[in-house]
Amino acid sequence: MTRSFTLRGRHAAAALALLGTSLAAQASLQTQVVASGLAAPVAVAQPTAGGPLYVVQLGGAIRVVNHGVTSTFLNIPVATWGEQGLLGLAFDPGYADPASAGYRRFFVNYIDPTSRDTVIASYRATSELVADPASRVEILRVDQPTGRSNHKAGWIGFKPGDSNHLYIATGDGGGSNDPDNRSQNLGDLLGKMLRIDINRDDFADPNINYGIPASNPFVGTAGARGEIYAYGLRNPFRNGFDSATGNLWIADVGQSAREEVNFIDAASPGGQNFGWRVREGDIATPGVGGALQPGMVNPVLVYPRSFGFSITGGHVVHNPGLLGLDGQYLFGDYGSGRVWSIAGDGSAQTMATATEWTATLTGSGFGALGSIVAFGEGAAGELYIVDLNGRVMQVVPEPASVAMMLAGVALLMGLRRRA
Repeated sequence: MTRSFTLRGRHAAAALALLGTSLAAQASLQTQVVASGLAAPVAVAQPTAGGPLYVVQLGGAIRVVNHGVTSTFLNIPVATWGEQGLLGLAFDPGYADPASAGYRRFFVNYIDPTSRDTVIASYRATSELVADPASRVEILRVDQPTGRSNHKAGWIGFKPGDSNHLYIATGDGGGSNDPDNRSQNLGDLLGKMLRIDINRDDFADPNINYGIPASNPFVGTAGARGEIYAYGLRNPFRNGFDSATGNLWIADVGQSAREEVNFIDAASPGGQNFGWRVREGDIATPGVGGALQPGMVNPVLVYPRSFGFSITGGHVVHNPGLLGLDGQYLFGDYGSGRVWSIAGDGSAQTMATATEWTATLTGSGFGALGSIVAFGEGAAGELYIVDLNGRVMQVVPEPASVAMMLAGVALLMGLRRRA
């Protein structure tokens, strides 16, 4: 005799939870190449869902990938010595809205080929595939120390829901141990996270085209630059806002002992001091550092050189299709080529509780991830990995995992109907 039964009440709930855990544990991911043959790609962005993907190349070109075809969107003259180049790209939140002041406007962060200073400039696109070089407006220029080619950071971005304020990461300007102690100097824009208003102009100079938000933490502080939002950073090369919460994740590249991830809650007024050069991660900077000083903030995650030697910041993933990654903060290491995730809530974490994804993401038949220089988030939650050696890859579920997930969803729905 065949016996049939249905799950009810807490038994159904327990079965649902168990099945969901099982699906997440068994799911597998892979990476697919969406663009290759690029010249030193360092960042990607996608302003509209289903639209083209824009790839920043260190040498000054922005390339657009549209339905598998790659073409040039814009070329910018840049310095290319050491860590200099075209380093950051951010599309205005109003980019796709004809009624917005930011319609078809985007921003770039690069090193000027003549002065070697950091320049933030805006441009306008004439279509999805072409930008107008003549539309250039210089927004902000940051003096860089003469003769130093490293620690230029380069990331720029907008906080979700805020169309006025552009955030700009600057490194300490280069040299070992921040020789000019710029990161702790509130009168200097280097070694900082800046926040400026790109829809206002507080300056008569035609080459300075931004406003200083009155809510910035050091406005009115004697000797301090009002553009500063947070400080004590060494080389925050790649960072990211959580697209759902607005929390800011800052990955600061270490010097000789520690790599670190810093966190700013979306509700914070800013003003954090992340410790460099006094602190490298959670320790005194070897040779020049000391104890944690009043007001300094420890990272939410550090790792020593046994894991890697140049952190690449990523994103909190919001993509239910990427089982096991959804809701996690994903990051990697340029030097070791390894990738991990931690809880995406901003709580203090350790590498002992991090999940490593390196083997999973390299198991799709095309070899190692390579020199991981950036992660990118598509407008619909797509997740991209950028390899400095010339590739952009998308993280996707393996086909078998998709089938498993669909079967699991069907079973879950059946259990719900019976519960």
